[in-house]
Amino acid sequence: MDKIERAVDDIRRKWVPDGRLGVFEISLLPKGVAGVTSSRDARDALRRLAGEAELVEKVELIPPPDGVVAPAAIATAAVAPLLGEPRVSAPRVTEVLHGEVVDVLERRDEWLRVRAPDGYIAWLNAGYVATGPTAWAEDWAERATARALSADIVTSDGRRRLPTGARVALRRGVVELADGQRGAVAAGNVRREQELRVEARHLALPELAQKWYAGAPYLWGGRTEWGIDCSGLVQAVYGARGIKLPRDSDQQFGEGKEIAMSADGAGYEAGDLLFFADRGRVSHVGLWAGAGRIVHAALSRGGVGGDNLLGDEPRMARLRENLVGVRRPG
Repeated sequence: MDKIERAVDDIRRKWVPDGRLGVFEISLLPKGVAGVTSSRDARDALRRLAGEAELVEKVELIPPPDGVVAPAAIATAAVAPLLGEPRVSAPRVTEVLHGEVVDVLERRDEWLRVRAPDGYIAWLNAGYVATGPTAWAEDWAERATARALSADIVTSDGRRRLPTGARVALRRGVVELADGQRGAVAAGNVRREQELRVEARHLALPELAQKWYAGAPYLWGGRTEWGIDCSGLVQAVYGARGIKLPRDSDQQFGEGKEIAMSADGAGYEAGDLLFFADRGRVSHVGLWAGAGRIVHAALSRGGVGGDNLLGDEPRMARLRENLVGVRRPG
């Protein structure tokens, strides 16, 4: 079976190299191979392998060829945590914000395996979302062209708090939420995406990050001012300019133009991404703010803020030693 195990792993590395963006949950049985995958090419390769080795093959494709009953979901809660496994105690890997649309790949009782807008695949409890056909979700996405900025919305059912980046529909001052409720802004702000994009292009990205997220606590997998991680912060502020970045820092390391590293930051521009590694793997990212400073979300400082990367503080000295690259998306 060692030969079969190696062959299965070769198929995984070829067709589903990143488990965050694809599913490859395959088990070898005494006389067969079984499991699920999101890659049709991987499924076909496993079928060929099983046939050649005279093994029973029970590999299912998700979503199935005939689709799922409700292939789309819209987050109706303020924030919906996406988990690594379909259980409440599983680790949070990312989040979906109110009004965002996700693709449903499969359903197991009250749990949905979904693909987020940035391609991330994880598990979501059905209580956080409404589900329906693709056309229904597309209609909402076309109408939800406004974004909340730490907004409180008063509806007939009470007050609803939405994080920065939540998607809503806005018409003549009336806010429509993803669950169909309508209301008015009582605190914070709701603005059209195009307006925010213009503002984001006129502000340096580190300044925008501080304006929207300064003081936000660090939260692994978080994407809001209620808790955010380093790559979530970078993804959010670049997204405000209409530049889509992957979810995690090691994925973001492959984006944009490479900038030569410099001991004093010479050649860096505000908003350049500085990447830091731990044990040989990119694990942290920050925004260059100029004059030796970075803006980032870091556990070592408790959340979002600015630090002097070139200063004498021991944690900054350690961070400098781990700098492995600088990139300029756009």
